[in-house]
Amino acid sequence: MTEKTEKSTKTKRIKTIRRTVPIQRVNTFLHWKEFLLENAVWALTGFGLELGTSDFSAAPGAAALAAGLSGNRALFAMIGGIIGALLHGFPGAVTGFAALAIVLAARILPDMHNPRLRAVLRFVAAASGVFFSRIAQAANTAELLAVVVAALTSAIFAVCVCALSESALIRGVDIGEPRDCALGCVIVALGFFSLGALDYSIINVGRLVMGTALMTVTARRGLSWCAAVGISAILGLCAQSPQIGAGAALIAFSAASGCVFAKYGKLARAAGFLFISSLAMLITGIDEGMWRIFTECAAAAFVVIPIEKIKVPESDFSDRTIALMLRERLNFAADAISGIGAGINAAADALDRKYYTTLDELPEKAADKCCRSCPNSMTCWGKNYELFHAEFSKLAAQLRAGIELTEFSMSPECAELCINKSGVIKAVTAQYSRYLSVMTDERRVRELRRIYTDQLAGVRDILRDMGDLRAEINTSNRSRAAEKRAEDILRENGMDLPQAFVMFDRRGKLRFEAYGAAEPRVEPEYLGTLLSKSLGRELETPEISGSSGRYRITAGERTALSAKIGAFQIPRGSNRVCGDCYETFTDPCGMLYVILSDGMGSGSRARVDSAMACSVLSKLLKSGISLKVALETVNTVLMVKSSDESFATLDICRIDLNSGECAVYKAGAATTYIKSSDKLIRAALSSPPAGLGGRLSVPAQKFTVGSGDVILMMTDGIVPDEKWLSKELSRRVEPRELSERIAKAARSGDNARDDDISVIALVVT
Repeated sequence: MTEKTEKSTKTKRIKTIRRTVPIQRVNTFLHWKEFLLENAVWALTGFGLELGTSDFSAAPGAAALAAGLSGNRALFAMIGGIIGALLHGFPGAVTGFAALAIVLAARILPDMHNPRLRAVLRFVAAASGVFFSRIAQAANTAELLAVVVAALTSAIFAVCVCALSESALIRGVDIGEPRDCALGCVIVALGFFSLGALDYSIINVGRLVMGTALMTVTARRGLSWCAAVGISAILGLCAQSPQIGAGAALIAFSAASGCVFAKYGKLARAAGFLFISSLAMLITGIDEGMWRIFTECAAAAFVVIPIEKIKVPESDFSDRTIALMLRERLNFAADAISGIGAGINAAADALDRKYYTTLDELPEKAADKCCRSCPNSMTCWGKNYELFHAEFSKLAAQLRAGIELTEFSMSPECAELCINKSGVIKAVTAQYSRYLSVMTDERRVRELRRIYTDQLAGVRDILRDMGDLRAEINTSNRSRAAEKRAEDILRENGMDLPQAFVMFDRRGKLRFEAYGAAEPRVEPEYLGTLLSKSLGRELETPEISGSSGRYRITAGERTALSAKIGAFQIPRGSNRVCGDCYETFTDPCGMLYVILSDGMGSGSRARVDSAMACSVLSKLLKSGISLKVALETVNTVLMVKSSDESFATLDICRIDLNSGECAVYKAGAATTYIKSSDKLIRAALSSPPAGLGGRLSVPAQKFTVGSGDVILMMTDGIVPDEKWLSKELSRRVEPRELSERIAKAARSGDNARDDDISVIALVVT
């Protein structure tokens, strides 16, 4: 490298460093600016709540807010509360300090990962802080009752703040969600109950904050949020003073009506708010002097708020748009593939009609081959056409019946007229052989065509299943903040380039999916603990799968039920490998799948079929493909995987661990037994195994299971005594021990079969 080149490279490196450092400084500055601005809001809220409380006021103060929040938010709320308490002067400030100190002491306790226990802790902390800080000042029964009411009000406020803040961190706040709406209304009402007490000669702080908040909320979220916040604020202010509440209703009406001027800009809307509120004051007769100042302050506060910089990001809208676009693309591709299959069948029907060969054509073709050059052709196929046509048809029928043709196979009348009997026999035999070859080829082509069109139909159904996935997921409740926390955890534990998705299904249950370029270096159980703490929901043990260098992690929120599973297998005779295969997993929706397959024959040959059936089915189900489509795909795979006959039974048990609904699907599988209470239920369904050809129809038997029920799945190598089996299933032993006892008893029994044995025991807990 020359000196000039080295200098040039060094100069470029210095420029790059100089260009990077300011960017990093800007990003750091913006991060701290956002951090300070957010926590300043919490400090100001704590200041206002504490300032609005008195010794025996039932309104929640800064201690209740700090008890409900977590992390830096709680700390800054306490700082604001301390400042508010100082403004009360001494000894009034001692009450606020004592309540904040008790809450701080309670917050030092370890954080509870269980949301319910965490809510109980926040309830006790807020109630204790208010009660013990004020009880010494209660001089009579009325004051003691006021202290108790204040403690309960503060505790309720803290629990609502805790629950709503956790929801906001995980999936955002949705006013359409009844739980979020109820929590938000309680918080707003109790908050304005405190702020309404700040009533001064020129303004009421509660009404001032309400007017500004309603204008801002309406601009950002719309009238539905304005109605929820406005009604709650009015109720809180009415609880503080009916006279204050009447003015608050007027301001709320003016803020909602000001939406008419929204299309003209922020200033026009603020002016419209001021005009409507002034007009309402004149109509209602409220004191004009004080309310004019208040509405001017509220309008001025709205004007200086930079709403254009704090608008709701369009990511939710974009996510929904992309999801809809992908859904339509997948459905369009599914329709295109369906059209290909229909086109193949239509073209095949047209070609079959044009070129199809039948047995009726054989006499003419054989005669054309052997009789064209015969001198008696005109006599035989002119004068005696009916006779010789019937003769050739009779010879073809004899071949079809399996009778070998000779010169003596012809009738005496035709044999006397024909001078080329050996040529006739050879021509008919050759044409019949050619006919059989064509029919064999056509059958093979039809079978391959059917398999191919079935595969196209399977791909079509897979695409439609993937397109309908959006209907199962509430994509509007995605939380990018929660996803970033999960991605940080995955990155810290060895996954490269993680991309996490946190969603909620129709029942409000969390579903977690993540994709990355490397497998995490920790055990799934530990990873599940980390993700549960990060997402604020108890998760099941994550499922980790990999394909082509990419890894997928899925987990669902902890279900109401769980299951213990034990399996035991015994190979046939001296075989070292059992021909049966099984697999179990739980999908993110809380569906537990237990799959048991028995391949044709025994040993390693059967193991290939059963392992392939289990592997393909489980991979498709884990990918979100419906069971019906997955089963048809397995059927097609087994049909085309080898030239010889290949099939496998499929025994599938699916349990919804949230509701206890259970379904057993069987394709040629043995009986499944369910022990519920004192009843032994048999699930024995008749159906062919997968891989035999044709469309696979798998029947299902459905029932409901609960804690303590036992499900036993087995292959056809077992012929159990049901009375003995019922007693065994009543024994309270581990599933592994239970399956081993049943398998060994089946091998040593009088009616034992010389076959592979597999037993799976599942205990619902």
